[in-house]
Amino acid sequence: MAKNRTTHAAFGKFPLIINRQPSQGSIDLHSHAFTELVVILGGNAVHYSRADSYDIMAGDCFVVERAHGYKESNKLSLVNILFIPEQLPVPWNEARKLPGYHAFFALEPQYRKLHNFRSRLRLEPSGLAHVSELIDTIEQELHKKNAGYEIMATGLFMQLISFISRAYSRMQGTEYADLMGLSEVISHIERNFADEIRMADLAAMAAMSESRLLRAFRRATGHAPIDYLIHLRIRQACGLLRQKESTITAIAYQTGFNDSNYFTRQFRRIMGMSPRQFRKGRRLSS
Repeated sequence: MAKNRTTHAAFGKFPLIINRQPSQGSIDLHSHAFTELVVILGGNAVHYSRADSYDIMAGDCFVVERAHGYKESNKLSLVNILFIPEQLPVPWNEARKLPGYHAFFALEPQYRKLHNFRSRLRLEPSGLAHVSELIDTIEQELHKKNAGYEIMATGLFMQLISFISRAYSRMQGTEYADLMGLSEVISHIERNFADEIRMADLAAMAAMSESRLLRAFRRATGHAPIDYLIHLRIRQACGLLRQKESTITAIAYQTGFNDSNYFTRQFRRIMGMSPRQFRKGRRLSS
């Protein structure tokens, strides 16, 4: 049974931790209730989970989503960046517009076993040095806790994930091309959710047939592309219903629905209530 080594309580008041391990030995399977970004600074080892194992070395960066451990450690030095996305004041909607963000943070973990970890991010020495410098600066801000450290740490963390996303988008190889094609589609939907989006255009963007894209997209997100788009539009509509006094019809059109009745049906299907009920509930709770 995997051990849960760190809990939410360890974060304190800010949902970001830099956990440096300059001499990481073998460690049993363990899990966390948050997101873990691992950067290998030096040495090598075998990273393993219940289902598989892979060799890792300096420059490797990867996201951990399930129980994992290390064995056959040889001078392994790494940094664990632990964070709670829903609590970190980061403009995630902007991050999602980066194709490399989807490929690295969402798709690569899903495809890791299929690709035998060949779709990992391995930074060149200059890129690893830059990432290490950003991590050092974040760590200093979190340690010193000077006035405004939360803003500084958040901004530096955004630089880190943007740099990693851009680095991933430049990786070469068949596995990377497949993930980047799918990631381009997701980012296109995120950027243009209010516009008309057709499967044929998405398939051409991903360099896949429509049937292959449908299978790959569903595997990665749990939704067909059009259903993913509808969920995204409803999520955006929820934000507008919280913030604006626009009519329900106006918000429907702003989020890509050409029929307010269809918008209401889809909103009720996903949210379990009508847009009007959602807005009224938010007003009562505020």
